Amino acid sequence: MDPKTLGEHIGALRRGQGMTQEALATELGITPQAVSKWENGQGFPDVSLLPKLAEIFSISLDELFGLKTAQAAEEPRACSFQELPWPDDRDTLHAVLFAGHKLVGHTPFSRASACEGVELHCGGPALNIESEFSVRCDGPVAGSVTAGDGVQCGDVKGDVQAGDAVSCGSVGGCVRAGDGVECGDVGGSVTAGDSVSCGSVKGNVTAGDSVRCGSADGQIFCG
Repeated sequence: MDPKTLGEHIGALRRGQGMTQEALATELGITPQAVSKWENGQGFPDVSLLPKLAEIFSISLDELFGLKTAQAAEEPRACSFQELPWPDDRDTLHAVLFAGHKLVGHTPFSRASACEGVELHCGGPALNIESEFSVRCDGPVAGSVTAGDGVQCGDVKGDVQAGDAVSCGSVGGCVRAGDGVECGDVGGSVTAGDSVSCGSVKGNVTAGDSVRCGSADGQIFCG
């Protein structure tokens, strides 16, 4: 690999770890200027530093040089920080699990039962929340909530989507739940795998079991 390509790769790995050039230089015991020269293709790391670089980025030497081993081609590849399957949105809290270096719950990794019994508990107000497991929030949510399991929270300004039951205050958007829904007023539609109990609903209500609510501006479908 030529110095320019390797330097660009090191720069991408460093940024993916959220490290500055100064922080990487400190880890390696060199000057920030040396790291800058690598990333600009003006120099090449000393051979003695390569194993330490691979250790810092949690990759093999082959991966550091952009090579893949036969074993790596057969097994699911670890998800590095710069390859996480969502945009770098600082207003969204993502709650996930890693099995070793492998991200659980996102393609190509199987959620299976790894998230059972795990809960994200927010003690105060939150922005957007995307969680692979259940969510319990003591305060309001300024955005939307997406959970692989149940959701218990206060008022939610956006949408709520849950793999299990939803119990919350008022919801500004739509509610979609794999199980029952119990909440206040809903600004959009409600879709539930079980019963629905809520205040006024601005959209349609679809439930696998009974529906009990104040009013609905749309249609009501229930099992």
